[in-house]
Amino acid sequence: MAELLLDYRMPDPGQIRIVHNIMPPRLWITACLPALFLSGGAVALNSAEVNMVKLHVDSFWMIGLQTRTSNAREATSDGDIAKLWRRLYQDGIVSRIPNRTDSRVIAVYSDYETDKDGLYTYTLGAKVNSIDKLPNGLSAKKVVNGDYGMFTAANGPMPQLVVGLWKQIWSLEADPLHRAYQTDFEVYEEHQDPQNGRVDIYIGLRK
Repeated sequence: MAELLLDYRMPDPGQIRIVHNIMPPRLWITACLPALFLSGGAVALNSAEVNMVKLHVDSFWMIGLQTRTSNAREATSDGDIAKLWRRLYQDGIVSRIPNRTDSRVIAVYSDYETDKDGLYTYTLGAKVNSIDKLPNGLSAKKVVNGDYGMFTAANGPMPQLVVGLWKQIWSLEADPLHRAYQTDFEVYEEHQDPQNGRVDIYIGLRK
């Protein structure tokens, strides 16, 4: 794994914009995630091609739908994450989120019970500049200030691309990736081609 060491402030994660502006993620993220986990149906990523960009992220708030889950649960038919993605668009949740800073969709992993094998809180929504007006049924979550490793996967089908990138991240946990297990987050463009998608995953690093 190549590592690029950068030292700069990045209050807005995922600066790169996607050219394809075709359809919202609801049409691809609601695919059968359990089947992908169980069958290994993720896009294969060459470890030599997986780069981590180390950068500093200032804390920020986001608002969205929230659940308590685990990777083991998401590998079954009882998983919640795909259901939250459906609700985000089918129930018009995106339009209910006030004070959005941009059009991107953010998914935050937080409140880890232990590590990747334990329970965690998953919040799906958007970055905001204020949480003063919190809509009913939605929750606010703060992404903590600190150093993050940013991993990017692009030019592949969703959600297989996301699952494949997470598997690469998990394979690097012992060395050289030292996770803080405070907050991690994913950044998506609101509209992208489901066969040619992109995701940026930010992993919080220990000091």
